[in-house]
Amino acid sequence: MVAAAAACGKTNDAAPGYPPPLDGSATGASAASGSTASLLPPPATAPVVTRATPSTSTATPRTLASETSTVSTPSSTNSSAPALASARFVIRGPATSDKVGLTFHTNGDLGMAQQMLDTAARRNARFTNFVVGNWIDANPLWAKKLLDGGHELANHTYTHPTFAALSRVAMAGELSRCRDALAKLSGNGGRFFRPSGTDDGLATPSAAILEEAAKAGYGIVLGWDVEPFDYKDPGAAAVQQRTLDAIKGGSIVSLHFGHQGTVDALDGILVGIADRGLRAVTVTELLS
Repeated sequence: MVAAAAACGKTNDAAPGYPPPLDGSATGASAASGSTASLLPPPATAPVVTRATPSTSTATPRTLASETSTVSTPSSTNSSAPALASARFVIRGPATSDKVGLTFHTNGDLGMAQQMLDTAARRNARFTNFVVGNWIDANPLWAKKLLDGGHELANHTYTHPTFAALSRVAMAGELSRCRDALAKLSGNGGRFFRPSGTDDGLATPSAAILEEAAKAGYGIVLGWDVEPFDYKDPGAAAVQQRTLDAIKGGSIVSLHFGHQGTVDALDGILVGIADRGLRAVTVTELLS
């Protein structure tokens, strides 16, 4: 397989790799087998804002305090689920699967994006779209467009910084702003988080990243095991060959919107996947 991972989007802002993988603890170990199926978390949700009802008593004037909003941030759509201390890092699905997950770091040119969706529809493929939050805020109709195509939305930060270099406060802000942007448009913040500026899809993220992801409601930080380096614009033929040379059942592939070579390679990639007896599905389906 191709092991290295890529920076995302059109700026190609690769960051230094994460620290070495954590030990084999439950919070830090990468998951590469069917054991992910029973632990697939629900999607993250945006804060629930409730407003206290002002008193109607004539004896007590209404005060600002009686109108104060309270905000609670559930860790999942299942209110009975315990809060997670740390997310898990997952790089692939079950090796015995006949499915693969094509994941796209989603921002950039809308015309290219439409071409990607048209190809996916023609080949009956489903993607997981790691959406940059400020892109979806600028193009809100694209949330429905992606969902209507059978694709799923996931969190790729709000402004696409070098995530590993941020303070915890800044990490939390990037996570929550993107989650809330997705939830506003689709009903939830997606099931998976992927840091921006990552240059190794196999390297376990730091404990701080896994913990902040969990606080935002994400049970899985998603890596990948196939890297065609499409963000470097090597041309369609190279993107297609690199992907198909490395892909196998259960693979998760890192690709990008906003690059013409990827647009042009996509149909050949999907044909090659089908020729291998595999299906391109969302990561949720791959891990379920």
